[in-house]
Amino acid sequence: MLKIDSQTNLDDIRKVVSKIGKEAVEFDIIWLNFITRRKAVFLVGEILKKYNIEKYNDDTIYILKELITNAIKARYWHIIAIKSLKIFSPSYSKKIDEDKYFEDGEIMAKYSEIIKDEENKEKLKKLLNLEKILISEMDEKNNANILKDEKYKELIDFMENTKNKFIIKLIVEIKKNNIEFTIINDSPLIMIDKTRIDSKRLTFSEYYNKGMTENFFMEQLDNSESAGFGLALCDLRLYNNNLNPKEHLIIYDENNKTYSKLILPIKQTFNYLSSHNKY
Repeated sequence: MLKIDSQTNLDDIRKVVSKIGKEAVEFDIIWLNFITRRKAVFLVGEILKKYNIEKYNDDTIYILKELITNAIKARYWHIIAIKSLKIFSPSYSKKIDEDKYFEDGEIMAKYSEIIKDEENKEKLKKLLNLEKILISEMDEKNNANILKDEKYKELIDFMENTKNKFIIKLIVEIKKNNIEFTIINDSPLIMIDKTRIDSKRLTFSEYYNKGMTENFFMEQLDNSESAGFGLALCDLRLYNNNLNPKEHLIIYDENNKTYSKLILPIKQTFNYLSSHNKY
């Protein structure tokens, strides 16, 4: 596995891309700040150029950004849940510390309750807003010492005081005739989230196949945060590239981690879709 991060320079990223195919590439992401975005965009662009599918560039960047943003949010949710579980019942701590709580129905039922709690939703919003302010300041001042600022202490402590590092992984692999971009976050895809995601994506596909794409987005505008609005836009971009979202954007749980996989064909042998109205 070839590893890079936001500190890797562009020449070294080019060298990594030259070896892709023989080895997979791992890009570790903590923040989606300007430097990280720039390096990720450059990495994706170089890979697509290598395989002569630059036509997917803008849509690939858009989809990966959405998947990474969702992964970061899910990671915050996971840490909120773990911290809350330990406070709720100290007897849960041992199983949580040993990663044995996933198979405990009682603990996971409580986990699901925690992420539906309004107070915890407000806590998540506060953390995401604080992160947004921090990233804006990082981009503006380009100063690593910003992380030591007292106003960000709650956010940094929240991220660091966990068993596993707060890192989202972007893995890029070449498999047969496809490029696979996989976003991995160290939190489970619980049933309530999986059901919501599948339901909204299915609803969008039904609207799309009826040529009613605009209706879907108009009806979801007031509730976009929880309605799968972002993933629907990702699916739309795949449809507009004659790619079936069911086959080319897959979200699943494995070993209690969430995987979001974008699959792009290097050699497309047929068009899956007939013409539809585009949004």
